[in-house]
Amino acid sequence: MIKNTAMILALFASSMLPVQASITVDGNLSDWGIKRNGNANDWTPNPGIHFTVEDQTGKLSDYLNPGYGGQAYDAEALYAYLTDTHLFIAMATGHNPNTPNDPSKNSYGAGDFAIDFGLDGTYEAGINVKPDWDTFGVANGLYKVDQWAYGLWNDTPGYLKSEHPTAIMSGTLLGIADMVISSAQTGYGQWSSDTHYFYEIGLSLDLLRQAGWNGSSFNIHWTQMCANDSIIVDPPANVPEAGSLMLMSLGLFGMSWAQRKKTGF
Repeated sequence: MIKNTAMILALFASSMLPVQASITVDGNLSDWGIKRNGNANDWTPNPGIHFTVEDQTGKLSDYLNPGYGGQAYDAEALYAYLTDTHLFIAMATGHNPNTPNDPSKNSYGAGDFAIDFGLDGTYEAGINVKPDWDTFGVANGLYKVDQWAYGLWNDTPGYLKSEHPTAIMSGTLLGIADMVISSAQTGYGQWSSDTHYFYEIGLSLDLLRQAGWNGSSFNIHWTQMCANDSIIVDPPANVPEAGSLMLMSLGLFGMSWAQRKKTGF
C-alpha cells in the first residue's frame, strides 16, 4: 500500500511539472505549432502556449481597432510561452518591420514589445525592436522603462493612454534578448494570400526579474507607432520549480505514511 502511494505521489508530482517545448528562436514558428495550411486553425499553437489571435485582412482604408490600415497594419497573433528558465514570445503581423516612421506621409514604423507586471496598466519593461529609424537604445535590448511614447488614440473614448505604449523613450538597459524577424511570408491563416512577418523572441527569466517581475501575472503588448491595431497576450503566473513540487509530493507522502502508521494500516 505504501509503495503504491509513493508511486501515485511521484506520478502526481511529475504531472505538475511544466511541459518544456523545444523552441528555437529563428523566425520560424512551426515549433510553436503554427501551420501553413491556409486556414484559420493555422494560428492555433501547441498546448501550453498562451495566445491571442485577431486575423483579418483588408486594404489600407479598412478599419482595424482602434485605427485603420488594413493588412499593412494588422497585428494578427501574439504568443507567449514560459519555461522554468525563459520567456518566449512570438508574433504574426501584416506590418512590414522595415516600414519607415514618417507621419507626414502617413507611414508608421514598428513599435517595441511592452510588458506590464501585475496587470495594473503600467508597462515597466520593454524589448527594443530597433528599426533603422529608431534613435533610442540598442537592438533587442530589454529595458526597465522610464518613459514610453504612445500612439494616436490617447483621447479616444475607451482607450486609456496606458493601453497603447508604442516605443521606449528612456530607460535602463538590463540585457539583450534573442530576437529574429522573418522575411515576408504567405500561405498562413484564413487569408492565405496575405503577407505576414513573424517575430520570435527568447528572454531569460533572470533578466525579467531584474526588470521587476516577482512571479506574478503579466501581459505583453505590441503595436505600431500609430497604434492602429494593438494586441495583448496574458501568460500565466510563474509555475513552481521542480524542487518545490518534489518537496510538496514528499510532504504529502509523509502525511500519508503518518496517517497509516496512526491507524495501523
